[in-house]
Amino acid sequence: MSSKKEKSQNSFNSNNVRIVKPYPFTHHFNARKADWGLSLLDMMTLRFPFKSREDWAKRITDGYVKVNDLPVGSDYCLDPAHTISHYNPNVKEPSVPDEIEIVDETRDYLVLIKPAPMPVHPGGRYYKNTLIEILKARGYTDLKIIHRLDAVTSGLLILGKNPSFTREAFRCFREGKVKKQYYALVSGRPIDNETEISVPIRRKQGFRFECDHSGSSLSKPAFSRFEVRERYKSHSLIACFPVTGRTHQLRLHLQHWGYPVFDDPIYGLAPSGRNSLQKRGIALYNAQISIPELNIDYLLSPPDEWKLLITEEQ
Repeated sequence: MSSKKEKSQNSFNSNNVRIVKPYPFTHHFNARKADWGLSLLDMMTLRFPFKSREDWAKRITDGYVKVNDLPVGSDYCLDPAHTISHYNPNVKEPSVPDEIEIVDETRDYLVLIKPAPMPVHPGGRYYKNTLIEILKARGYTDLKIIHRLDAVTSGLLILGKNPSFTREAFRCFREGKVKKQYYALVSGRPIDNETEISVPIRRKQGFRFECDHSGSSLSKPAFSRFEVRERYKSHSLIACFPVTGRTHQLRLHLQHWGYPVFDDPIYGLAPSGRNSLQKRGIALYNAQISIPELNIDYLLSPPDEWKLLITEEQ
C-alpha cells in the first residue's frame, strides 16, 4: 500500500448537475440518546429543521411519521426502544454536482475529489444523490467509509475497498496518525500569522453545531491549528490543520477566531436564517491526506477558482 501524489485541482465547482426523478421512500431510524424524553414532534423539528414544525405536525397527523410502525400523536414521548419511520410518497432530492474525479485507485483503496454540495452517505434530504450511491451506480458496489467530509466541503476523500485495509486506515484515523490539511478562503485579514484554537463543540440544533465554553457533558474536545498563507484585500487564504475531527470543527473554529469561511451561510459573518439550508459548496477544501504508517500521501493545491475571486479584488 504505497503511494505519493501531488496535483492541482483545476475546478472548484462542477458545471454538470445530477438530478434524480421524484420517488417514494420510507426512512427508518432509531431514537438517539438526545431524543429520549422528547415528543415526536419536537424531535422531528429539531433533528430535521429543513421542514417547518407545522409541516411535521401535519405529516404525523396524516400517518406519514410513525413509531415502531404504528401511528401516534405529535406529543408521543420517545425512549430508547423506539424506531421512527417517515414515509415520503414523492421525494424530491436537491441536485448535486455530477463530476467525481478519481485521483488514484489500488486494490486496497480509492482516492477521489468529492465535489460540493454532495453528502458522502444517505441521510437527511439525500438518499440517491450521495457520493456512495453515485459510486455504486458506477460499479463500486462495496466501498467502505473511513472518514467523511461535510456535504458543503470539497476535496480529498479515501474509501476502503476491503475490510483489512479499512480496519488499518480507520485505526490510524482513530489514533491520530493521519495528517489532514485543508485550505479555507476566509473573510478578513488575520493579524497573527498562525494560531491554535482549543474550544469544545456541541450540537446546537439539527445540522448546526456551536463552540461551547460551559463544560457541558454534551460537548466534545476539539483542537485546530491555522496558518495564514496569503492575505488579500478583504480575504485571506488559510491552511487548516484539524487535530481532532469534530463535525463542522474548522468552520466553527475559524468563526471563533473571527475569520470565518467567507461564503459559509451558517457560520459566516452574515449567517442566514435559522432554518436555511446548506445548498452550495463553500470555500473549504480538503487538500491533503497523509498516513505515513500506510505510506500514503496525497496533496492538492487550492482550487483555481479561488484565484479568480482573489484576482478580481486586487
